[in-house]
Amino acid sequence: MLYLSSVPNFLAGAPKVFSQEQGSLDETTNITVEKMLITYLTLQQKGEPETAFIGNYAIPSGTAECITAKIKDVLSGRGVAMARVVGLGSDGANVMVGREAGGAQQLRQNDCPFLVNIHCGAHRTALAARDASTAVRQVSAYVTTLNNIYTYYKNSPIRTYRLNELQKEMGEHDLLSLKQPSATRRLSLERAVKGTRANWAAVVSELREEEDAKNCPVAKGIRKRLQTYTFTALTHLLTDVLAVVNRMNLIFQKDDVNISFISPVVSMTLASLEDLMNGPGEAENEFNEASRDGRFCGVTLTHVDAQTCSSLRTEYVAEVTKSIKKRFPSEHLSIISDTVLNASRYPGGTGAADPLVQKERMLRDFLPLKRVLAGSGNPSFRESYRLLITSLGEMFPDFKTLAEVALVIPVSSVAAERGFSLQNNIKTAMRSRLCEEKVQNLMTISSAAVPLETFDYAQAGTRFKSMRTRRKV
Repeated sequence: MLYLSSVPNFLAGAPKVFSQEQGSLDETTNITVEKMLITYLTLQQKGEPETAFIGNYAIPSGTAECITAKIKDVLSGRGVAMARVVGLGSDGANVMVGREAGGAQQLRQNDCPFLVNIHCGAHRTALAARDASTAVRQVSAYVTTLNNIYTYYKNSPIRTYRLNELQKEMGEHDLLSLKQPSATRRLSLERAVKGTRANWAAVVSELREEEDAKNCPVAKGIRKRLQTYTFTALTHLLTDVLAVVNRMNLIFQKDDVNISFISPVVSMTLASLEDLMNGPGEAENEFNEASRDGRFCGVTLTHVDAQTCSSLRTEYVAEVTKSIKKRFPSEHLSIISDTVLNASRYPGGTGAADPLVQKERMLRDFLPLKRVLAGSGNPSFRESYRLLITSLGEMFPDFKTLAEVALVIPVSSVAAERGFSLQNNIKTAMRSRLCEEKVQNLMTISSAAVPLETFDYAQAGTRFKSMRTRRKV
């Protein structure tokens, strides 16, 4: 999957500056076991970035060489000068970011001297949460129990029915609240924890009924784990911590996110985690109040040990904090000043391209630019760059160029991820023989279609009739 970004209007004319983003996987395998490269492009029009689908291409393998060759074929077919490609965002897979033979390195060495490589913020957040869960033994065991609960009910319609009936009697959420933690879905653990917290009492009651009626050892084992103080306390602790991490993930998944978001969002998340390190959050406080007598929701808890659970909170929050700092190191937090907007980071003229900016002129123009922006009311990141592109470009040409670059540098691979889902919805097991061209056309229609209430049917009919001579009926 490939997500490309461009400064000028790619569909209307020759592009000028590009940025590429690799999706969560380097390729996807469809129902016919073909590897497909899903390609998106971000366009910059008058200071406003816009993402569009441009193709879904079959590739013989998922190697860095094969992907790089297809990238160059796609861009050259669209009239793009590779020397103007300035960014590559990826999920961190070695095939794209490998230091010696990764796709980014190959592009930078051979065709794209100005390439800036960025790891998707949403992927990094999910990986940080996963690393922390794996590092803490009790949390890892907790995830295993959640999977056992999900499987226990998923594989038995009778158990599912009984659980539904209990939920109705107790006025709790329906069965859809029970989710399975997934290694391939970002922060699915939070949804699984929420479902378990909402239906804990009903699940414990149904497991006890199953245990009493059939002497089921599986039900007994799961029920005993659910009824421990540590499990219930950890459910509420994870509710608080994962809500903080998921908020960060959701921000990086927004369509209008840009590189100015990275540092403040990470700082906000770390500050919230520090608060949880110093004391319990809302959900954990609620549990502590409701379980003072060793009972919770009318159920007697076993192995009550509040002190151990407090230590577990400190350990887990510390691991989450460490993982986020590892995935978002300080050099990445200063990406705006140190990587994208620092002229010294860009090479001078090469055989492939002229210099992207003139460093001496940038230094001379820096103070005048600050005064102009201050006189304009100190606009935001996006407003400043829109001004540079639309109004101040002739006065500050180098900063206009870097503003164009900064607006299209990919922070997340959300568009490419949606491309995966879009392809999977179109090329299903029942439509496995759809050819590459037809899949591309259907994906283009689906991703670029306007709402039916605003569609101009008369214009479409006129255009259709003008495409070829047609027999009148």
